[in-house]
Amino acid sequence: MEVGLALFSLLGLVALSQGRRWGWVVATLGSVGYIGFFWQLHLPGQAFLNLIYALTQAWGWQADPVFRSQPRALRYLLLIPPLALSLSYWLTPADAWLTAAALVAQGLTAQKVSQVWRMWLVVDLASAAFYAQQGAYPTAALFVVFAGVAEAAHRTWSASPGTPVKDAAA
Repeated sequence: MEVGLALFSLLGLVALSQGRRWGWVVATLGSVGYIGFFWQLHLPGQAFLNLIYALTQAWGWQADPVFRSQPRALRYLLLIPPLALSLSYWLTPADAWLTAAALVAQGLTAQKVSQVWRMWLVVDLASAAFYAQQGAYPTAALFVVFAGVAEAAHRTWSASPGTPVKDAAA
């Protein structure tokens, strides 16, 4: 099941990073599957995070599929420390910090802030290490690949901010 979820989620992210609207739907379905997976691993922060992913991906699907440069939106990064400290009451410190960073990144993704891809690079690499420590090796490998996709998406969206890529509405 974990390998299937990883491959499905990868397909969604690759499509999303290329501006394909259907990527939001595929990514949402992958996130829904990961809710149960992380719950079974006793990682409630990651299960909750995937619920938030599913909700914000549905929001992102409804809006314009084009990412745009919005440097002022990065001020939301300041929310990560207080959010992580709040979450650490219920979660382990690593789970709390990853959950906080990913929540902020997902909010910026749903708003289609092109600068968010570099943030995802860092979150994905940290998540890969965290999942490897939990024994979730296919998911850890998925997040290493996600980091590469995030870097490729950063380059794509930075090269032509606000300009749709080929087949953006498909």
